[in-house]
Amino acid sequence: MNKIKKIEVAKGLFWIEIADIDVRIMCGAPADSVKHLIKKGFILSTETGGAAHESGPNMILLSDIMMQNSQFSNLAEFPVLQMLYKQCMIIPNHPNNNGTKPLLIGDKEQVDIQLDYIYRGNYGLVTKEELLAAGATKELADEIMNMKLKFAFGKMVDSDKLLDRLYIDDFIDHEIKDGLIIKRVDINIFEFTYKDESVIVDLNLQPKETYDAPYFLGNSNINREYFSIIHTGEGDGWDTNRPCMGSIITFQGKIYLLDAGPNITETLKSLGISVNEIDGIFMTHAHDDHFAGITSLIQSDHKINFYASSIVRASIFKKLSLLLTLVDKNINNFFEVHDLELDVWNEIDGLEVKPILSPHPIETNIYYFRTYTNSGYKSYAHLADLTSFDTMKGMISEDGIGITQEFFDKTCNNYLMQVDIKKVDIGGGMIHGIVEDFVGDKSSQLVLSHTSQRLTDKQKQLGSSAPFGTIDILIRAEQDFNYKYASDYLSAYFPSAPQHAIKMLLNYKIKTFNPQSIIIKENEINKYIYIILTGNVEMIQVKYDIYNTLSAGAMIGTISGMLEIESNETYRADGYINALEIPAAHFYYFIKQYGLAANIEYTQDRLDFLQSTNLFGEFISYKVLGEIINSMREITFKSDKDILLNSKNLFIIRSGSVKKYCHGELVATVGEGGFFNYSYIIFEENDALTYTFDEDVSAYEFDKDVIKKIPVVYSKLYESYKKEKCSLKIANV
Repeated sequence: MNKIKKIEVAKGLFWIEIADIDVRIMCGAPADSVKHLIKKGFILSTETGGAAHESGPNMILLSDIMMQNSQFSNLAEFPVLQMLYKQCMIIPNHPNNNGTKPLLIGDKEQVDIQLDYIYRGNYGLVTKEELLAAGATKELADEIMNMKLKFAFGKMVDSDKLLDRLYIDDFIDHEIKDGLIIKRVDINIFEFTYKDESVIVDLNLQPKETYDAPYFLGNSNINREYFSIIHTGEGDGWDTNRPCMGSIITFQGKIYLLDAGPNITETLKSLGISVNEIDGIFMTHAHDDHFAGITSLIQSDHKINFYASSIVRASIFKKLSLLLTLVDKNINNFFEVHDLELDVWNEIDGLEVKPILSPHPIETNIYYFRTYTNSGYKSYAHLADLTSFDTMKGMISEDGIGITQEFFDKTCNNYLMQVDIKKVDIGGGMIHGIVEDFVGDKSSQLVLSHTSQRLTDKQKQLGSSAPFGTIDILIRAEQDFNYKYASDYLSAYFPSAPQHAIKMLLNYKIKTFNPQSIIIKENEINKYIYIILTGNVEMIQVKYDIYNTLSAGAMIGTISGMLEIESNETYRADGYINALEIPAAHFYYFIKQYGLAANIEYTQDRLDFLQSTNLFGEFISYKVLGEIINSMREITFKSDKDILLNSKNLFIIRSGSVKKYCHGELVATVGEGGFFNYSYIIFEENDALTYTFDEDVSAYEFDKDVIKKIPVVYSKLYESYKKEKCSLKIANV
């Protein structure tokens, strides 16, 4: 009989169990790990000594690498909450509280980051000084700190008081418990040994591989309405079948997210929305079930607008900075930050939004949105993470920690403001709302959300449900925004072309492609050229092992269509997409008529190269690719050794290879399509690396100022830097 049970739960997530010594290790901690464990039966409802609790892991092995393929690898907040509160390992006098604390295992840097990040997840901004620095008034800072301390039962507890740790920073044996040994074999690869048995756990994702979502969402083909609400999740952090509470607002053809919960990429893909279509995000707070997908938004070719009150923004950026090991100011390379004023209507391109403070253990905003029509305002409210009226009553204290009667009255009135559609948190417990508080709400429609439980008959009488992808239209669009997108893209691609010629191309139809359908097939001559207006397209070139995702703004089939030659790639719809379908013959006439042929041939050669690389091959629109192409300079490095580059720019190899050394030690060998010399872009200082060119190397040089303003490129460079740093650190142990 095997003493060690090893099971792959999902990509990058494993279960190790040694029943003899009561060890249950969750190996890897990607987003929604708890939901995967529930679905696979590793977390179940049970009893100990007649007291109810859940089963589950009692240890977590962390990834050596903070991010893999642009996703967080270590998000231990909810697994730790599950151990402490649902397994009752911290509940006083509970039979399952035997004094043992959950154990975090892994690289010292990653373990310590997780301890700090969990602390931020528990408390947000942790001092009055931090609140003041974030823009709070003295009175508001005092009010928030008193409220936080009430939620924390009078004291903020350091994470190391709740959790034990075991550092694995070398390649030697470490005892976990009672003869169970763990040893690092390589980066992110670990060996567990117990008595005469051993198993290997590999936490590395393969290139292009992503962490699994615990649910299947299907596909929806949504219209971009003038003002509408797309319901993208009504579950909570424990719901195995639905995303957590979230919504998308469409307004005048623009798309705004409300929070970025785990697996937000799957949400967008299912709705046929590419990350490049997102204009902005409104964040409610920094708990992982609303925050964990935020790295997906930095896979964009433009800075997405980030909207929140200054205190919520500061709380979120503190947590994000920890996970990325970046200082707060560097987060601004990913987002265009807009601090909203609390309790007033802030106007954003015609959409008015009012953020309101909601009582919660960390800084939290609820949001009211409205816009004016000839019949008055149309409005939507998003009330995520509330506190019930009864809980707030128990927090009232006029001369100590807690909240004042005035704050209680104001909050209750804010919760009950009348709107057309109101989505409310009914999760219950100490830090969530209940539906009974909204019995007298005058809003036209109440949507019940943020729960993993089925609605009771009583709840169904008071509010409605919203299955994934359903849409509530507040103001219907009387125009097709797809043609506006097409016009914007064509004008950006061909700025010298006259508008009447652009309008001729716009006279062709918008075609909708079903999910997984082929748009252009390799080795076939395409009769049409397509401008992708919504959604994502897979570009596949099997013989060169190229698989990249193109998003809204891409133009496909240009050269093969114009020259009537076979396409070198297959293009496939990844979800529903809308595309402007232009006959190749007309497009060729357009190019010749306005003297664009030489430019497009020059551009296409460089474009083909860029799209074959990992750095520039995905999620970059043609408009931004055009800016990159204009900044590219060809350069040749002659065969030489130990060159210390003084350039602040980025280089990508067209042919040949270069070896990177740090203090005489080989860091990496970079071949065709690979990049080097990017430290200045990230840290504004040159690296200490030397480079060896064993042969003449042809490369492109890219202007640092162009590259730095593209979040998806900046994030890939930073991820590469962290992986190299990790490799170098472990190699030197």
